[in-house]
Order: sequence, then structure tokens, then C-alpha cells
Amino acid sequence: MRAWLLATALLAACTTAGGGQDDGPPPTLPVTVEAVDVDVILPGTAVAVQGSGFLSDALIDARVIGRLEGRDVELVLSVERVNDLALQVVFEAADVERVGAGELAGELVVDVRLGEAAGQDRAPFRARIEPGLTPVVEPVRSGVFPASPVVVRGADFIAGDEGRTLVALRGEFVSESGERRSLDVVDVVAEPPATAGWQRDTVQFAFSPTWVGIEPGHFEGEIRVDNVGATGWRQRSSAVSATLDLLPPVVEEVSPLAASRGQAVFIHGQGFLGGVEGGLTTFRLQGEFRTPEGFGVMTPPGGVLVSPTWRSGTELVFSLDPPYEFDCTSQALGAVPGTLIGTATPEITFGNQVVVGDPTPLEFEILPTRQIVYLRFLPAFTDSLRLFGLRNVSGPVKDRVVEVIQRDYAGVNLEVRLLPPDDFLEFATVEVGGPDPNAQQLFGLDNTTGLDRCNLRLDDNLAGQNADSNGAYGGIFVESFLQLSPRAGDNPLADPAFDAIFDPVIARPVDADEYPGGARDAEIGRAIHTLGSLVGNTATHEIGHSLGLPVAPGCGQYHNAPGDRQIMDCGADRPFAERAELEPGGEAVFTPENRAYLERILPLR
Repeated sequence: MRAWLLATALLAACTTAGGGQDDGPPPTLPVTVEAVDVDVILPGTAVAVQGSGFLSDALIDARVIGRLEGRDVELVLSVERVNDLALQVVFEAADVERVGAGELAGELVVDVRLGEAAGQDRAPFRARIEPGLTPVVEPVRSGVFPASPVVVRGADFIAGDEGRTLVALRGEFVSESGERRSLDVVDVVAEPPATAGWQRDTVQFAFSPTWVGIEPGHFEGEIRVDNVGATGWRQRSSAVSATLDLLPPVVEEVSPLAASRGQAVFIHGQGFLGGVEGGLTTFRLQGEFRTPEGFGVMTPPGGVLVSPTWRSGTELVFSLDPPYEFDCTSQALGAVPGTLIGTATPEITFGNQVVVGDPTPLEFEILPTRQIVYLRFLPAFTDSLRLFGLRNVSGPVKDRVVEVIQRDYAGVNLEVRLLPPDDFLEFATVEVGGPDPNAQQLFGLDNTTGLDRCNLRLDDNLAGQNADSNGAYGGIFVESFLQLSPRAGDNPLADPAFDAIFDPVIARPVDADEYPGGARDAEIGRAIHTLGSLVGNTATHEIGHSLGLPVAPGCGQYHNAPGDRQIMDCGADRPFAERAELEPGGEAVFTPENRAYLERILPLR
């Protein structure tokens, strides 16, 4: 829809251009606003507005005009664009206090401006303006878990810019071992479980392990709720009964149920400790591990202990990280593919208290190791393409870089991504920039620590200055390829073919609309193919270092002995024609030893 709206605006602008005083009215943007569903407005209340035409580059204003207790009023609203079809507007505290309380009836007016184009729409608006709200709370009776949400139901709660809903608990807790402890806490922040469609009827707060510890037990007492407004007002509910049973932690879901080493595995449940509240959560995996060949082995006595990362009282995340021997073998869980059929048992620790939850049945498949490579093109890369005349075709150059890397690693379990992964905790990062920050005109540099034999580190960072890099800056540096021109100096790899390829596009940089489909397609396409190949080949080489290559050094410690078309050769042994892949089938490849090693550490299945 957005593209259509922009086209409409531009067409309207074109039809009114170039006419002096007879240009006519400015173009109109199509904007619609739907009626708003809201009952009460407080100082700071946020309201969702649905409609269309809320363009990302436009200036959007909103206001409510109408009658309040017999007076004309206007409230100017703060606007946050959600997307083309939704806004969130906020009734500013000062404006709401200025107009006072009462029934407001009128219109919501939304104005959208994009350049000379403008649009407006209105929708009926009716709400009651209040200086504050007195909350109502219902009796609470439920099971609760340490650090996990306790749901409170009632009416007229507040949240967001309006202020805070605060909970007070008072009573006595009796643990399973018979220990009695008084509980009296106030001003515990409670928030809506979800903001979308919230009806002021539900809030939740975390049951802190600092109050009564983590040993299961029973609380009997009362609960009260206060609304504290952003402008300083405070109104309090009556106290009602609260009966809470503190329960041991529980695992409700493990997702995904198939993962490789380094992949994020999320554990959802209740009663997980960590974060600012302190404490520790671990869990044990127990059962039988079965290989695809049908071989089965039981986990060690006590199972396999996993120490996940704490996200919240209801979520943990971990990844498999088994140790390996020098020959790249391991007996640890996660090292080889197979399926664990057994249980997951949570265990929480707080101070000197330890509570073990019930085992949860689990069938978890371990997949072959997959190396994720996040290829991050820096703004300097795109800017430096100006020096090659290719700034306006950066997209095809990037596509060629990715194509080369994926081709070189075809047949092994390596995946290139252009966005930071959210499904892997461990992934390699390779930055592609402009000039060499090392001031050495390097094509690329793997500045990680030593050769990572067996690829123990899935999270190598070929970017920036790593702790053990002695100040060296890792990555791929596109401007350094300019030294392949004989005119640039005396680099032994310089080749007249470089100038033949790039001189035409440097002399006349590529326009954004001339490729593809222009008269210079062959000329431009060859330059794109060449630069993309140079960068892609270099990235393949540096990634190879981070994976532990070469297997058999010969040109120093970190490269093969010289040979024809070998990816892991020393730089001086890789001529321009090979790097640029000027001839079909002339690309470099991994040596048989290096290829066998890659297939061993990153098998597809």
C-alpha cells in the first residue's frame, strides 16, 4: 500500500509542476482514520489509532477538538508512527490537566504531510477525562513461582506514561519445612501482561525470591494496589485476601526440539532465577542418546548439567558447547548427531537454598554442527565503491560476494547471512569495509587467536580489534584492491587487466538506472563480477583461517605450500586473474586435505 501511496503523491506532484501562478493546489495524500475505542483519558494516556496513509517519511500531527463540559477544547497529541496503518498517540499530561475533567466529545484529526503533498482525515472521538483513577483489585488465589509473574485482576489500573500500578503484600509465609516468615512488601511495580487491547483489568508482578526464599510453601495474607500518576497523584484500592502457594520451578517447553552446536535453544517455564534478583538456574538432561545408526548410550550418572543464560523468570536460553579432543572427536553431548530421549529437570539455587523441580519428558535431536557467518557490509564499503565507479550498483556487488562464498563452501555446513542471527548464540562475524585500518593495504585479515583447530570457536570475530590481536583490525578491505592496478605502485600482483576492467567505469561511474538493461551492461557486469570475486575470494580465505585452515601448512604457519588455484595459499601465490576469476572454471578451490577437514568438522548430515 505504501508504494502505491507514494506513487500517487509523486504523480500528483508531476502533474502540477512547472506552471508559475497557475500551478493549482498542492497534491493530496489519501489518509484515513478509524474511530478510536477508549473510555478514559488520564494525563499521559496512550491510544492506538488505526487507519492508512501514515507514510514513514511524512510529518504526522494529531489533535482532538471538541466540547468538554460546555467548553470548546483542543488537545495536541504526541504521535508515534507504528507502520503505514497504525499510530500511537499520547495525551500529554500538561494538556490534560489544563482542560480539566469531564466528558469530551468531538473529533480526532490526523494530518499527514510529505513535501508539498498533504492529507487529512477525521474520526469521531468520545472519552471521559479524569485526573486520576482509583484501582479495584479482586481477591488473589493462585500458585506462584520464584521470579515469575503473579497475575492480579481488577479494574482501573494504569500503565505507561500515565504512571505506575504498585502492589503491596502483607501476611505470613509457611515453608514446607515449617519455617514461618512475615511478609510485608510495598510499591512492587505491576505491569500489563500485554499492551495491545489492554482494558485496565489485569496487571502482573514478579514474586521476588528475596521475600521468603525459594523453598515451596504457603502464603496467607492480603493484597492492595495503588495507582501513582505521572503528575504525582496517588489513589489506593481496598485490601483483599491473597492466598499464594509457592511452587518449585517447572519446564514447560523446550524450543526448538532439534538444534546444532551454537544454536539458541529456549527453555520456557516458571520459577527461573538469575538477573538482578540473583540466584542460579541449571537443569539436567538425562536419558538415552541414540545415534542415526541406532547405537544407544545412557547419559552419565546425574545426567548432563546445563547452565543456561537467564532471560527472565519464565525463559532461559542455552546452546550446546561440547569440548573436543585434538583429533576433533568428542564423547560429550552435542558433538555428534543423534537424539536424546529422556527428561529435563530444572534446579534453582538462592543463597543456601536449593530446589529441584519435577522432570519433564524430552525428545531432543542434535543436528550436525553448522557454522553461521554474519557478513556485515559496513557503510565504508559502499562509500569506497565510488573509487571503482560502482557506488550505485553496490547491491549486485554484494550479491556476487555472497555467491562466491556460498559456492566455495558448498558441500559443508556453512551458511552466510546478511543480518545478525537471532536463532544462534554463537556465529562468526566478518566485516567488509573500505580502507585498511591497519594502514598496510591488506586485502583481508583474520585477527582471531591462532588456528582454531576443530573449529572450537563458532563465534570468531573477524572485525575490529579483538583482545588478543595486538591491535590488528580484522575484516575485508575493499580499497586495498586498488593496488592491483599497475598505476598504483609496484605491487607484484598488479595486472593490466585490472585497469582494462575498471578504467571505463571509473572514468564514467555507473548511474543507478543504467544497470541492468543499459548499453554498458557487459562492461558494468564484468566490473561487478570482478570486484565481487576479489572480495568474495578474500572472505572465503579469511573464513577458512577462522575455521582452522590450512590443515597442512607450507607457506609459513598459516598457508598452504604454493600450488595452482588453492584458496589457502599465501597472498603472493594468488595472482589477480585467479582472484578475479577472469576465466570460467578458473576459481581457486580448497586442497583435498583442507576440503576433507571442512567436511569433517561441518558435515551436512
